[in-house]
Amino acid sequence: MKHQHSSSADKHAHDHAATPHQHLTAANLRPPVSLLAMSAWQRLALALLVLAGLWSVVLWALQEVA
Repeated sequence: MKHQHSSSADKHAHDHAATPHQHLTAANLRPPVSLLAMSAWQRLALALLVLAGLWSVVLWALQEVA
């Protein structure tokens, strides 16, 4: 079964594939998860998580040396 477009939809058939043009602004360049957008508690939790990960790597390396 073929899907057919009406004549008005034919000229816009590929519009959904193209992204609209956006001007580059500071808001567009911001990463999806920004440290500045996080609350203080979220930044603290992230810092503790990173430190725990680094500490686990140090403990693993010390066990490999011993």
